[in-house]
Amino acid sequence: MEMQMDWSYVGAVVISGLVIVFVALILLIVAVWIMGKIFTALKSGKSDKGGKKIEAAPAPQPQKEPAPVSQDAEDESEIIAVIAAAVAAMSEEMGQPLRIRSIKRAGGMGAGNSWARAARSENTRAF
Repeated sequence: MEMQMDWSYVGAVVISGLVIVFVALILLIVAVWIMGKIFTALKSGKSDKGGKKIEAAPAPQPQKEPAPVSQDAEDESEIIAVIAAAVAAMSEEMGQPLRIRSIKRAGGMGAGNSWARAARSENTRAF
């Protein structure tokens, strides 16, 4: 028993399938665009309510005759300066004053338990 398909039926199924897929994609694009506009409006509305301006602290005046500093202390002060700059940038972006309470040196790669080391090596492994 041989069944023959009508080509007009095949064409109608293909075209209607393509139309449905593209209409659904267009609706998804519109929905994501509208959600983006809503969240942008909510975010700007929250930051405007605070109305607080964050002013940068004045830079410290350099000493006339700096005391000799060891290489380790100099590297540590550079790291602290970078961390402070990152926190200041985040503070401006968030619109809230952020403060560094303490800076602690983390242990080396061998610090922590063996499960933490295994997870760290798994997450940093090359592809």
